Amino acid sequence: MDAAIFGLIVADLIASPMNPRDPPCSGGLAFLDTLALTTGGNVCNVGLAMAKLGMKVAAAGMVGNDELGRAITSRLTQSGIDVACVFASEKAQTSATVVAVEPGGERCFFHNPGVTPLIDNKAFRKCFPVFRQCAWVQIGYFGLLPGITSDLPDLLKELRAESPGAKIALDTVNPPAAPELLWPILPHVDLFAPSRTEARELTGESKPEKMAAVFRSHMRPDAIIGIKLDKDGCYIEDGKRSVHADAFKVNVIDTTGAGDTWFAGLLTALRREMSLEKAARFANRAAADCCTALGASAGVKSFEETMARR
Repeated sequence: MDAAIFGLIVADLIASPMNPRDPPCSGGLAFLDTLALTTGGNVCNVGLAMAKLGMKVAAAGMVGNDELGRAITSRLTQSGIDVACVFASEKAQTSATVVAVEPGGERCFFHNPGVTPLIDNKAFRKCFPVFRQCAWVQIGYFGLLPGITSDLPDLLKELRAESPGAKIALDTVNPPAAPELLWPILPHVDLFAPSRTEARELTGESKPEKMAAVFRSHMRPDAIIGIKLDKDGCYIEDGKRSVHADAFKVNVIDTTGAGDTWFAGLLTALRREMSLEKAARFANRAAADCCTALGASAGVKSFEETMARR
């Protein structure tokens, strides 16, 4: 299997256009063009994007034993994703987010963590049989997994011993958790790729090269570091060389899931052993396509279509 994606499984209710900065008056009414229930969180966003890009993917995480959880699990299954490690809990609802898509495509989030805080060491270890079958294990998001964040260094060390062939990727969220929690995790990570905003919060630096240097001081020499730069593309380095790839211009409908889709594109490219330059452009192309449709994965194209236009 190409990848297992572990972490947040979220039901997204996407409202567009919705401008929280200019709400209707108390008791008033505002009309929306679209109100849609879709999948969200790194498990769904990265997993579904990778599946559309032709990868074999497993989902790993937790949902509530409710209609939202069953709907998300069904969507993953229909997309060919292995859901053996999607566990249903009676203790809380499925994690859910109202995504307010503002005019112009930017968005903000109103989130109920639901079952996510219940994800613990036991849940992570239950996924080891699937992790052992995968080339990559992506974990997300650093900062939103309170039940295992402090234990991740030991868990990742154990995972590497159990599955020496699997590479570990880590994604974060804005705002990220305290950097003091991240530094012990990074030595066990093969790929870390925050956004520019997240990297600035974690390092105090403003230039991608300096951000990467801070992360590199906590990582192995051959680990890969990526910085997602939004409209400016991305910066990637592997300890030997670095590349900056420009973004692709598209008609932006919704940026929801673009960062996750970029990560999915990068993992796909690395799995297919593309060069650093080609991998960066492929990830940028996939993320740009994501922005052309409402929701986190509707705009993602097939591998062949993405390759043809990168």
